[in-house]
Amino acid sequence: MDFIRRACISIWAKKGKSLLMLILLFVLCSLVFAGFAIQSATEKSADIARKKLGGDVTLNLNMDKLMKDMEAGKQPGEIPPLKLEAIKKVKDLEQVASYQYLVDASAAKVDKGPVKSEKKEDADGGGNSMTVAGGADGQAQMPDFMLSGTNNTDGLSTFKKGKEKIVSGKGITNKDKGNLAVIEKRFADQNKLKVGDTFKLKEMETNKPIEFTVHGIYTSNQATGSQQFPVDFMEPANKIYMPIDAAMPFSHNGSLTSATYTMTDPQLINAFKKAASKVSEVDKDFYRWDANDEAYKKMITPIQNVASFANIIVVITALAGGLILALLVLLSIRERRFEMGVLLSLGENKAKLIGQFLVEVIIIGMIAFSIACFTSQPIGQAVTNQMLAKEVQQAKDDEANEPKSGGMVASFGGSDEADKPKGEAIDSVNVTISRQDMVEVGGIGMLVVIIATLLPCLFIIRLQPKMILSKND
Repeated sequence: MDFIRRACISIWAKKGKSLLMLILLFVLCSLVFAGFAIQSATEKSADIARKKLGGDVTLNLNMDKLMKDMEAGKQPGEIPPLKLEAIKKVKDLEQVASYQYLVDASAAKVDKGPVKSEKKEDADGGGNSMTVAGGADGQAQMPDFMLSGTNNTDGLSTFKKGKEKIVSGKGITNKDKGNLAVIEKRFADQNKLKVGDTFKLKEMETNKPIEFTVHGIYTSNQATGSQQFPVDFMEPANKIYMPIDAAMPFSHNGSLTSATYTMTDPQLINAFKKAASKVSEVDKDFYRWDANDEAYKKMITPIQNVASFANIIVVITALAGGLILALLVLLSIRERRFEMGVLLSLGENKAKLIGQFLVEVIIIGMIAFSIACFTSQPIGQAVTNQMLAKEVQQAKDDEANEPKSGGMVASFGGSDEADKPKGEAIDSVNVTISRQDMVEVGGIGMLVVIIATLLPCLFIIRLQPKMILSKND
């Protein structure tokens, strides 16, 4: 393989040009390495962000859309009820690990009185109750109890976080049906109720009393429910859990408040949302599948912008580096016309001449690639830190300039906004060079080297030894 030996001799003989090509290929490899490393770091950070926010998807009222319509002067139509039958197939999707239905409702007392709100007594000066519209003249009356229909109390955020826990009897499970009630201990003690006892609640619209059996007793360490509107039914001690079917008669139009599905893997959220939209029969103008996407976008937007810039770096570097490399090879070929003419006149094959140039560039490229493997990680980390800091600051400035809107809690007894993980923009990523990055960069680099070398070498095919030597004379 004589042309390989000549290639090595040529590299050593032309140290200046070889060093120039080494620097060019080193820069090319370093920038492409940095681009791929940043992309990998972005994907890992996005995975971490999604796992941090959790794998829950909730079907509930699209309050944002309703508020925007109202602000735009549009009057929303009557909100259709969210019926259990419309979403019964969703829980059977392969992405679902568990599900949680919630019905928020209220009821009036019949034979057992609610625990009085302390804040109500303070606010009214010694226990005088608030004026209630209705009462004797048949108008609407204030409810006494907050009802929370659920298929599984253990799946509720308050029970998961230990804010509430069962101390006697059992909680509600998927198997429980009928008029069962899980009541708070203060309400149970005040009314001398224990597991197995019965009491009645009155449905607000029809005033129909319905009897319930105490299925379990829980304790709550939550503060008084309302700071600005201190009424009895907002007192945590007056919150009663019951199965979904038992709560439906007390809810407006027999509607679910929300349905929450926990994924087997947070990465399956998008696939689940698409599948759930197909198998469910809900009005998309009023209801939405919410996976806390706004918080997710807030977290990953800065690193996505950095990743987009990294993609541009890879493309521009590959194209510009290839063009410059091709130009260097072309100039080298023109300067070495006499050398090629002599070799061709001695019977050297043109393919071997092309191979010699290719070997020269590949050897220099391998050296540049090896050096870049050690230096690209700190270079990529420094570039990423600089760009990410600017993107995070821009995100904070944009957030500061956004108009503030008051929050609106759509659920009495279930998870509220405070239970959702908050999305803080990711302000740091760990850039590392993986074996996969090395393979990809090596492949791209080899492709660029081959194309950038072979195209100028096509000039050699047209050369004739006599023409080269005669011109050189």
